[in-house]
Amino acid sequence: MFDVSKYCESVPLEHRKSFGQFFTHPRVADFMISWVLESGLKDLYDPAYGLGAFNPKNKSIKFRASEIDPVILEHSNLHAGEDDFSVRLENYLTIWGIKHGNIVCNPPYMRFQKFLDRSSVSALFQEKLHIRLSGYTNTASAFLIKSLAELDEGGRLAYIMPLEFLNTGYGALVKKLLLKSQHLVAVVNLECEKDIFPDATTSVGIVLYDSAKHYDKVNFYSIRNIGDLSNFHSLQPTSSIPVKELDPSSKWLPYLQADKVTFDTSRMVPLVNYGRFSRGIATGANEFFVLTPSKVKSLGLLQKEYLCCISRSSQISRPVFSKSDIESLINTDAPVFLFTTNGAISEPAKRYIQEGEACGYHERFLTKNRNPWYKTEVRRPAPLLLGVFSRGGYKIILNRSDVLNLTCYHGFQPNLFGQNYVEHLFLYFLSEAGKEIVSLSIRKYGDSLDKFEPNDLNSAMVPSQDFFNSLSHKMMKRGIQEVEEKGILPAEIERVFEQLKSQPGATPDRGPLGRSG
Repeated sequence: MFDVSKYCESVPLEHRKSFGQFFTHPRVADFMISWVLESGLKDLYDPAYGLGAFNPKNKSIKFRASEIDPVILEHSNLHAGEDDFSVRLENYLTIWGIKHGNIVCNPPYMRFQKFLDRSSVSALFQEKLHIRLSGYTNTASAFLIKSLAELDEGGRLAYIMPLEFLNTGYGALVKKLLLKSQHLVAVVNLECEKDIFPDATTSVGIVLYDSAKHYDKVNFYSIRNIGDLSNFHSLQPTSSIPVKELDPSSKWLPYLQADKVTFDTSRMVPLVNYGRFSRGIATGANEFFVLTPSKVKSLGLLQKEYLCCISRSSQISRPVFSKSDIESLINTDAPVFLFTTNGAISEPAKRYIQEGEACGYHERFLTKNRNPWYKTEVRRPAPLLLGVFSRGGYKIILNRSDVLNLTCYHGFQPNLFGQNYVEHLFLYFLSEAGKEIVSLSIRKYGDSLDKFEPNDLNSAMVPSQDFFNSLSHKMMKRGIQEVEEKGILPAEIERVFEQLKSQPGATPDRGPLGRSG
């Protein structure tokens, strides 16, 4: 049995992170091995060996594996000299031309940009598979794409995956390849991910793929107890979706939700019809750029050299943020000023820039690619703000101040058409029905953590103009007033938005799950 705790104690966290190492729970490994060997083929390949979790107990199985990290191989339970066992020190993404009977893998978890030999790997995917990998593709997805191309006819594949690919733009290619030839059997969401991967920061699941058979439907499972894997064949799927109804460019995470909401598509449109969310200002060095009022005063900066900003999510505690709220933050000496330069630079600002360079802020990842390094992004105050991360529902803010937002919030800028519907959108986002529908577009991370990306939000479904126009001016005014005073939406407006949801007994409409940006 491989000893994960001993390895983690002896190998620094930074090393493990640099190779994207998260270790497979023995019961998950046993399930995956057992499932793929049901193909009847007596060989097994693991593209990311690690500590050998997928080393089969049955020694009649010919086992082969690849591993890029020499350090972890020193700690692995290798059986050197056995004819049926072979682990090679190599980068799987650069080794091509080999077919495998069965494949089982827990691939590295990290952004593809951080993987070794990224440029040469991308070139190989283009050359061998005629596939251009998106810059947002994570390493696990690259592993899966390559393994799908190398699986023998008659073989099976089981892959542990971060499930964010089900809802992202780069995931469209992965889903397209999984659906090709109708070999995708199931996607299994491990809701007990903290028991399985305590250090993981994303939702985790298993992709099951069988190249020997064609499947008319894909089953989606949500496993709450790791013991359920031992009874997998008797489990009822959360949903079973015909392959012809699965659109690779749509979001698939809702298929894993037992009580997923459906809604009336005839009364809804994508949010992009009204405008767009974009990320907040990224400074690259908040320690330098974000200042308190007292710091601004001590530096002697001119008024044109700093702007009001929201630098932390916690600085906004109520759904409506007003000018008096920012004044309160200023009075408590909160970090709400953004150092910015426009035109001539005063002597105090020059001295502060020099201080920043002495501290090395100009050499940070973002700052060193700006010219000059201390020039921040130009943005307009956004009338709607939405928190980037959340647990138990997102945070939507009606911004009635003239403050900018940093990356703790995404900011919504309406187009000419949407300028008349900002408050309508705010009330919709705040409603229970709105939260359920918009949440279909989110990315699920570990420990019930949700993340909202601008492109996901822009494709989220919101009421049409005709539906919004059904809210009278009097109702709107009363709704905003009650939110300001009590922080909650009036029941009458909740009932209006509840009408958007499909009625019990209605045929679920699987189309409006939202398209990836």
